[in-house]
Amino acid sequence: MSANPKPPARYLVEYLAVMDRTADFGLQTPPRVLVYNDCVDPDRTLQVLLNYFDRHRPVELVGQPVAINLALMPLLLEATGVPFQLTIGWIEQQGRAHFKHNEDLIARFLALKEEAWRREGLPFHIWLTSPALEILDVTFAMNLGWAKTREECARLIIYQSIHDSVKEPIYHPTLLGEVIFERIKVVLSG
Repeated sequence: MSANPKPPARYLVEYLAVMDRTADFGLQTPPRVLVYNDCVDPDRTLQVLLNYFDRHRPVELVGQPVAINLALMPLLLEATGVPFQLTIGWIEQQGRAHFKHNEDLIARFLALKEEAWRREGLPFHIWLTSPALEILDVTFAMNLGWAKTREECARLIIYQSIHDSVKEPIYHPTLLGEVIFERIKVVLSG
């Protein structure tokens, strides 16, 4: 797992705004608990991620960002004690925005539900955020199918601590939690 540099205070500001935005859309918000010290143990966390990767063929993981992250959350909580939050947003990499969206797109998806995602796919980037605002992004390793082996998976998982300086990708959260995916019928609530 490569340690990418820090999301600056900008991530803290954006994350706090996302809590309010999520509530403004009538979606359930997570507890407003943030901690200063990093809480992710990279070795224990990486083991959980690699075990998950090993249980699936790489082709089974492609195009499954919501399912992957939702499946990982309880596994990570059990193994590490860290209650990660599903984070939805967009990223900047090499000067380009990927999956950039605004509140109008979110509102359209909530209004049109299945029709919107069937027509447009899911134009969001998805990652996990710890209570210390550490970013854990398995998308490049698992969802995009770039990792064909355990070693490639380990190398492509992105971990960023808010205490390090950031390079890329730069994360911009826009919503928290899986409720939006239940509302638009991407995930069926159980």
